[in-house]
Amino acid sequence: MAVAGPQEPTSSLADDLKALQGLLSNLHSQRLELRKQIKDLIDQLAPAPAPTSSSKSRLNVMTLNLQYFSSYPSDEAKAAKKLREATGVDEPSSAADVIAIQEGLASKDVLGQVGYDKVICSGAEGKAQSVREMVYGDAATLKICPPEYHDELLCNQIYIRRGSDWEVVDQGVEQISSKLRLKGGGNRVEGPLAIRSMVWAKFRKRGCEGFVYVMCAHITGGRFEDQYYIQQLSHERHEQPSRCVEFFQQRPDPKPQDVGILVGDFNALSEYDEGGPMSGYYKFGIATSEGVKSDAEAAGLEPEKIEEVFKDYMVSPFKALKRKGWRFAYGKEIGITSSFGHLIDHMAMSRPLEVAGVEIKYLTNQKMGDKEPDTDIVITDHNSVVVSFLV
Repeated sequence: MAVAGPQEPTSSLADDLKALQGLLSNLHSQRLELRKQIKDLIDQLAPAPAPTSSSKSRLNVMTLNLQYFSSYPSDEAKAAKKLREATGVDEPSSAADVIAIQEGLASKDVLGQVGYDKVICSGAEGKAQSVREMVYGDAATLKICPPEYHDELLCNQIYIRRGSDWEVVDQGVEQISSKLRLKGGGNRVEGPLAIRSMVWAKFRKRGCEGFVYVMCAHITGGRFEDQYYIQQLSHERHEQPSRCVEFFQQRPDPKPQDVGILVGDFNALSEYDEGGPMSGYYKFGIATSEGVKSDAEAAGLEPEKIEEVFKDYMVSPFKALKRKGWRFAYGKEIGITSSFGHLIDHMAMSRPLEVAGVEIKYLTNQKMGDKEPDTDIVITDHNSVVVSFLV
């Protein structure tokens, strides 16, 4: 009996096999495409490798309070020489790129002659008052200020070094103070709170992603306004840097790589220590004020609470910035900037930046204690600070 050999598949079975092979081939192609899409998605979500220090761009920022030229030498050639040394302008690789000025005069430009161009001035933009108004007409202060400057506009300014790799994209001025009215009494004047403004400039460097916003402000405070601290000024000192932060947060066309640097005179140390400089200042310069005593009584403050309120008043700008997530570029480890032994000039960053260096430039001598002079040419009552940021 013969055995039947394998039979050819019927036409229907052959079609089914062919269709199955096509389906398997299509599934394989889809699997390869899906794997490619997943890899692309992972690559997009993965953080970009952090740039190394060598690939970052250096931006040198300087803060400088000119004390409305009350200590500025009459020999302007000697003063210009000191400014050249402080700014480092003759060494472009390490020179200050951007200078943030507090207590400058709208009518006086001493940085132009040493290689810097003015970017913005609060006086030119109508957000400033005269020296006389800013010191509340204090006779002792006006006595040490040249008479021809008494009615000149006291202002914040930003300068850029000629030849810097950084260029200005935009600039402006924002008023950051409130329309408060200070109550007099106890040998204090009565009237509106002096205007405080923030000047800003937007910078970029070729090859850098994002922009750097340098903002310069002089926060309410100092010996004229400290005697009114119980009159809502703690809140005012908290709100002024907060308004600077809000300006940066609301900038047009923001980019993730943008960074804000707030520079200026905060009229206080960042920390208030019992027995420290600010506590000593309170005990000898504020607590004895008849006006402060009157305000404390009106506010119903117990004696032991009066200094606590002053402490909150002094550190409120720092609390405000820290609550907003901003960080400071340096602290008390660098030394002091005021001629009274305090570190009151600060720089804060909207996000962490690598700080390649911090240097104090000595432009004043200490008035308290028997200390050796730091400089032979005094041009202000502040030392300057230069910070090298890697962006």
